[in-house]
Amino acid sequence: MVKIQSLEHVAVAYRDTDAAAKWYCDVLGFEIALKFNNPGSDANFYFVRDPAGTCFIEIISMPEGDDTQLADIRTAHVHIAFNVDDMEEAVAVLESKGVKLEGPPARAGENILLFFRDPEGAPLQLVQRAKPL
Repeated sequence: MVKIQSLEHVAVAYRDTDAAAKWYCDVLGFEIALKFNNPGSDANFYFVRDPAGTCFIEIISMPEGDDTQLADIRTAHVHIAFNVDDMEEAVAVLESKGVKLEGPPARAGENILLFFRDPEGAPLQLVQRAKPL
């Protein structure tokens, strides 16, 4: 088996990469670690780093003409999960930023889970764990 140290990044394609990077920074507290432009693309690409500095999301451009809908579970059965220490505080911040929640936080054993969507409909999750994985 390959010895994986940690999750390095998750790549998500967006129609508006600049807006996506801004949203992750403004709403979830990420910071831009790297911004670049691939040859032949008009869009900026980004690596945004989580607040703990342990993982990245790579924001890439969705190919023109791609009819994938991030909000449609049939074409985008994925989610990105983030750990939080205080779910109530996290919910309050998301709501203050106008983020629509998929429902109230739900208990899963000793853990608390919350699903919500980013501006283009990609499913995101917050997890408050009683014990780290």
